Amino acid sequence: MAKEWTLLVLCGILGSGLSAKPSWFKNISADLFKSPGDILVGGLFPINELTSDLSKRVKPDDLECNRISTYGLSLTLAMKFSLDEINSKENLLPGITLGFESYDTCMQPAVVMRPVLQLLTKESTEELDVTCNYTDYKPRVIAIIGPSNSELVPVIGKLIGFFLIPLISYGATSDMFSDKETFPSFMRTVPSDRWQVVAIVQLLKQFGWNWVSVVGSDDEYGQKGQQQFSSMANEESICVAYQGLIPVYSDPVQAVNEILNRIVDAKVGVVVVFSLSNPARNFFIEVIKRNMTGVWVASTAWALNELVSTLPGINSIGTVLAFADITRPLDLFTPYIRELFTKMEGTQIPQQPDTEISPLDNPCTRCSYLSQANVSMVEIKLVQRSVFSVYTAVYCVAHALHDLLGCNATHCALNPKTDNVYPWQLLRSLQKVSVDLEGVNFKFDKEGNPSFGYDVMQWNFNDTTVLFDVIGYFYQNLTINENNITWHTKNANKEICTLKNKGSLLASVVPQRTFTIHETRERTDKSWPPVVLSLLSPEIKPNLTTAFRQESVRFLIKTKRSHFLIQLLYTLSSFIYQIVCITEFPEKSSDQLENIRGRGSLFVILGCCGVQAGLCGWYAQEAPSLTKYVASLEVTYVKTFLRCPVEPMLNFGLMLGFNVMLALVSFMATFMALKPPGQYNLARDITISSLSYCVMWVMFIPIYTSLNDKDKSIAQVGISLLSNIGLVAAYFFPKCQLLVKHPELNTDDHFRTFLEGVPPTPPEES
Repeated sequence: MAKEWTLLVLCGILGSGLSAKPSWFKNISADLFKSPGDILVGGLFPINELTSDLSKRVKPDDLECNRISTYGLSLTLAMKFSLDEINSKENLLPGITLGFESYDTCMQPAVVMRPVLQLLTKESTEELDVTCNYTDYKPRVIAIIGPSNSELVPVIGKLIGFFLIPLISYGATSDMFSDKETFPSFMRTVPSDRWQVVAIVQLLKQFGWNWVSVVGSDDEYGQKGQQQFSSMANEESICVAYQGLIPVYSDPVQAVNEILNRIVDAKVGVVVVFSLSNPARNFFIEVIKRNMTGVWVASTAWALNELVSTLPGINSIGTVLAFADITRPLDLFTPYIRELFTKMEGTQIPQQPDTEISPLDNPCTRCSYLSQANVSMVEIKLVQRSVFSVYTAVYCVAHALHDLLGCNATHCALNPKTDNVYPWQLLRSLQKVSVDLEGVNFKFDKEGNPSFGYDVMQWNFNDTTVLFDVIGYFYQNLTINENNITWHTKNANKEICTLKNKGSLLASVVPQRTFTIHETRERTDKSWPPVVLSLLSPEIKPNLTTAFRQESVRFLIKTKRSHFLIQLLYTLSSFIYQIVCITEFPEKSSDQLENIRGRGSLFVILGCCGVQAGLCGWYAQEAPSLTKYVASLEVTYVKTFLRCPVEPMLNFGLMLGFNVMLALVSFMATFMALKPPGQYNLARDITISSLSYCVMWVMFIPIYTSLNDKDKSIAQVGISLLSNIGLVAAYFFPKCQLLVKHPELNTDDHFRTFLEGVPPTPPEES
């Protein structure tokens, strides 16, 4: 009993200690967006949302951002909280205070330029000097925290990088910013999309999902993420059945419906959505209207966003697996905001918004109405998880300044009031900083990326609300507790979930891993029963891409061999021999009849075939390796057409041209012969057959050059067949007709008489 009372007393003491307000709370300033200091830090936050139509913009200032974003405002307050907390710590930057200036980006490139130019102005002025050397240039701020998304970084990153001012983003994840030659001063406190793609691919592999679609927002974030995912998925034998982009700056309804139609056509049940929050919201509005159900893999940009999670009917879309940046709770943040809003409520009289005040000076005129009733805006899950990224960015600046200024626990060797401290110097310190925050060690790698990864989460639906439950984590490798997953997919009963946990596909979600390899690769949608899947999937891990490429090489080799063989058989040497012997030297034809039938014809045919074989061999030798050719193909598994590489064209042309030349020689030789009256006209048959052959191949040249790869192959096969059918029909059909109608003339005597030009002797009457 004594132990229980002791425990209760200790809990009471600890609880009262935690609930007590820190002493520095009483010094909180009510100014939300600016605060003076010895060193200033700039901030770029999406405080407002766009309310004007960009398509109607004709002047630079035709932009209105009049709708407050509680999420962006909350992140702005997170920066203020972080700096107030840092200034309260006497041992971090002793004797030095950090101030800040926060500006609205409205998440628009056209809006963000003005605050960036303001932050680049000369220290304590509003002038941006143009000089020959910016080494000694001291801009208004020592570092910039932001922006919130990848779309804005290309617009401002290179400009800020010219000054080598640290630009530390808490939300821009595109991997292109890891290029330090292009973005030399960019850093971030959230992982690069490259790691997110690795995490998503590992998730798909863990559950055996190898037939998926990927949908992205049509912007920097979505485009790059989609490209990286498709490339890495292909390497890991995951088939991307369809890729689509959601419009960002235009009406998305038509495009989204087309995307959903294609997903349905491909019979895909797992969709990776690599999108910003607004496009994702537009996408899922249409998904809900169609009552579509599947497995949706969410990227970090919308994974926890209330714009999507609060959509009416969102609980009907199936299973959502999401990736969110690893974070730590900031216990003092909500009490700080409550104290701040209480002070604002008690000391400020709400004013009507002044339209004359520039949004640059006051990005949120309505914020004067904030009170304790608004504290809930910082308590939502997305904000609670996102503020840590802002907090980390600000603390990295503070610790880098601690090193740059030569600080210890009591004083700093350099004083920014009297000593020159430049942003490019801070950048070098940031690259070496190592900070322990809330039990997490944080540092930047050589590309400016952080040293931690993601939480893997699932959306669980509780009536009209969404709960975000952690089911695993990722840092370089994925770890998931599958027993914590609740499947919300149609027909996802206990049996199917058990099968999935064994590594098989969800029978109601994903079409099976079966392909027919023809010249045109097309997916076949054969539904396999769950029992068969349960037997196959633990044992069989097919490497579809490798199998595809191996079969493709074999197929192309067979095709190419057949192609060469056909080319050899096309030779018209027998026609030439007959024409030369029969029409040019008819007086010797009878003596040469045996040669025409035997060795002579064979030698001529073999000679011409030998020449053609040499041309075919030369073409094959100079042609690219089939293995390398197939390896370079983009395998989508929806429909990939395979054709032999027609390279080099010179060799290909000579190979075909040889046959055309033989046909032309045959055609020209027929005009040398004079037909004796009353005799069978052999030259006429050869003329028509060779003419038809030549005409078809002459027509082939302009047709072939104007077609795509698939149609080129069809045209080549078609012309080859038609030309040979015409050749054979024109030459042999009259003979066949003669033999059928007059079989009595099919004798050696009649043929010899025909060659010698002597009328046949009528049979004697008995």
